[in-house]
Amino acid sequence: MEVQGKKLLGRVLKNSRVMTALTVGTLLAVGSMYVGQVNAAATKGYAVKALEKKGIELHQERDRLNSDIAKLRSLDSVKARESFLGLQKIEHPVFITEGINVVAVK
Repeated sequence: MEVQGKKLLGRVLKNSRVMTALTVGTLLAVGSMYVGQVNAAATKGYAVKALEKKGIELHQERDRLNSDIAKLRSLDSVKARESFLGLQKIEHPVFITEGINVVAVK
């Protein structure tokens, strides 16, 4: 049985049509794997670029929001909104000192 298999294999490998078909099939398989790998790498590259762009936009938005927060927390901004916020000015504040803590009492 083993001898017949070797003879058959030898005849198949000597047949030029079979060898051509095997070669073409192998090249097509390797070529399609290569194209698949290149496509996957390109797709991941586009995804990375999109995420980098989104990260930059989020950083800019964070910086803008931090700037807005700083403006709203400023004394001038609070003074401009004090009547709207219902704040009242303390005329004669009294400060109580206890150790290192200082408290203002109305």
